[in-house]
Amino acid sequence: MNQLDQFTDELHEWSLNGKEPPCASRDLRFFLNQQEKRLKSAGIVREEEYSHVREEIRGCCDREENGYSSKMLYREAVQHLTYRKNGEQIRKIRRPVNLYVTFVDREGHENREYTCPSCGHTFTVLQAEDGCPYCGTFFETDDVYPCVSSYYTVPSVVERAGLMDSLKKELLIAGIVSGTAVAALALYSWNDMEMLFRVIAALLMGAFYGGVFAFIWYMIRGFILLFKVFREAGRAMPLLKTLRSRGKMIDFMAAYDPDFSYEAFEGRVLSLLRTIVFSDDRDKLTVWEGNRDLSAFDSIADMQYRGAVYIRKCEKKDRFLRVEGTAYLTDTYIRRTVKEKDEKIRFVMVREADGHADPGFSIHRVSCPSCSGSFDAMYRRNCPYCGNPYDLKKKDWIIEDMRKA
Repeated sequence: MNQLDQFTDELHEWSLNGKEPPCASRDLRFFLNQQEKRLKSAGIVREEEYSHVREEIRGCCDREENGYSSKMLYREAVQHLTYRKNGEQIRKIRRPVNLYVTFVDREGHENREYTCPSCGHTFTVLQAEDGCPYCGTFFETDDVYPCVSSYYTVPSVVERAGLMDSLKKELLIAGIVSGTAVAALALYSWNDMEMLFRVIAALLMGAFYGGVFAFIWYMIRGFILLFKVFREAGRAMPLLKTLRSRGKMIDFMAAYDPDFSYEAFEGRVLSLLRTIVFSDDRDKLTVWEGNRDLSAFDSIADMQYRGAVYIRKCEKKDRFLRVEGTAYLTDTYIRRTVKEKDEKIRFVMVREADGHADPGFSIHRVSCPSCSGSFDAMYRRNCPYCGNPYDLKKKDWIIEDMRKA
């Protein structure tokens, strides 16, 4: 089983019983737990599963920097979402998507040393795969590498691989059913002819009209597919202005971060928005420095990325980099029914200009620059050991403002 399949299987299990995906990063697990709380508060169970398609297109994009390696695995898939309330299914969604999953690995991680919390012996991560080699205790380390730092899906119009097979099957059924019906009607109506001629004429009529009805069905399916294409094209029209965003952001960041990755930045945008939207205590979040009322996001049960971020403006202001943009999403609301709605979230992100991206950075395990103490900075703005302030903007992007567009 490859890494991508392992993660989707773990994600499916999480959606069923809440077990955290072992290969997910701490940041991703935090978001999944926040989303699970939101769903539970509404009495909803959301099952998420991905299945393979025949002749699927898949690939990988790799990069190495600062002792870390990251790779984005992608493949075609069919996404299955099932929503249940009080044990009763309220909606089932099946759609073709392109699935993108980013894995991060740390060089030499298997040789890092850990101390057993039970017996106190020290050993490497590699030696701890089957538990402590001295007392057999199993425990979870702070880091799991390689780990999934982010994932998202981009919807497709149709299932490409199965389209022709499905169409051939439909045409065959349409031709046989309509041809048989016409042949039977002709055989019954032409009762003044001899039986042999009636049978031959009925078969010819059935074959002819079966072909005609198969062609008509082919045209109908073509119009249905064309309608889907135009509908998706209509949904995608606002995304056209995002085409230059990648180049614009890369050009802007070239002077400040030579290792800048737009894919990593895109994943960071989605991660921050999800974290803030699903948080039940936004005022204490260190990744959020705005003062806007965000209660409009409280009823969102899921956020599906539409694969595009529009960079409206990027500038250096004093010692900070400031980026204004718009993320295009499909949000799910659960009231009496499950309803999906295309929405845009405008955001403003800031980061110190002299900071450099660290692929392995986790807000849940930061190091205090004053005393080197390690702590979870998601809800802490000061080091719990020395009391000095910890400025997250020196290490990563944060959200300064966000709202629905």
